[in-house]
Amino acid sequence: MNLLKKIVKAEFSLFWLIAGALAFFAVAQPAFFSYYNLMNVLKNASYMGLMVLGVTWVIAANEMDCSFPDVAACASMVFAYLAVNGHNLWSAIGAALLSGMACGLLTSLLVVRFRYHSLITTIAVSTIAKSVAAAINGGMPLSAPVIKSASMYRFINGDVSGIPVIFIIVLAIYVVLFLIQERTKYGQYVYAMGENRQAVREAGVKEGRILTGIFVTSAFFAALAGVLMVFVVYGSGQPKMGSSFFLDGFTVVFLGAMVLKLGKSNVVGTFLGGIMLAMIVNGLTLMGANFAASQFIKGLLLVVGIVMVAFGQKRRRGKAGVLKYE
Repeated sequence: MNLLKKIVKAEFSLFWLIAGALAFFAVAQPAFFSYYNLMNVLKNASYMGLMVLGVTWVIAANEMDCSFPDVAACASMVFAYLAVNGHNLWSAIGAALLSGMACGLLTSLLVVRFRYHSLITTIAVSTIAKSVAAAINGGMPLSAPVIKSASMYRFINGDVSGIPVIFIIVLAIYVVLFLIQERTKYGQYVYAMGENRQAVREAGVKEGRILTGIFVTSAFFAALAGVLMVFVVYGSGQPKMGSSFFLDGFTVVFLGAMVLKLGKSNVVGTFLGGIMLAMIVNGLTLMGANFAASQFIKGLLLVVGIVMVAFGQKRRRGKAGVLKYE
């Protein structure tokens, strides 16, 4: 009985959603469980999960980042442009990542130094990143066939014992960030800022450094996802990722708040949220669902995630509105 009570706790609601989705597709579309299709699900979950990995901590700190899809687009275009024009792939990747980090630094400068709201700031930075991406090739995708002859391309698109390499890479990154989140003071400060910013200031913690760290981290992983998508998905730089990944990204992060740290975005939750969304999109595609149906389901999942976040926050507050620390 005690085990049953633990399993049905709200902190495990995302696991139940995943189990329900698997059961549904087992009946509605058995082809979903083919090995090839499941590996595609893992690939799709990988780059989506990586793109919003840093956004997880931004939301946890009670801030907002709307720029991640356009930062990814900008990085993909910078990488493709340099690769096509004969630059070493490692230097092209480095430049693409630096372009993303520059966006994160600009965001942190405006938020920390000038006290602008992070929502407005990241919308502005998103516009800048989008403009840079469009300027590189006149707003058109930039094909980079040169990468297909590189050993790096074969490695990233390869597998280890049948598991996609890109999934293994992203899983390793998630493990590292999970350890930082759970075992370091930095991780504790991120969540403390989301719960009681004033207490963090009074404790002498450098609030600006934490904010700079989370915004640069968010932009870095968005840029890395943009580069990897050139290798794995598109084979080209894509200047228009915003409309495709904006809703998906926030759906993943808010779904992730339905597991372990109820009401708080967290690394484990975002990882599982990415898998959940990839499963839903893949399964609906196999069933022949149209675009409108897919968008409706995504929107519904986002609403569910937001409601659970609100529920978790309310549960952690006492009757007088005083936060109860877990």
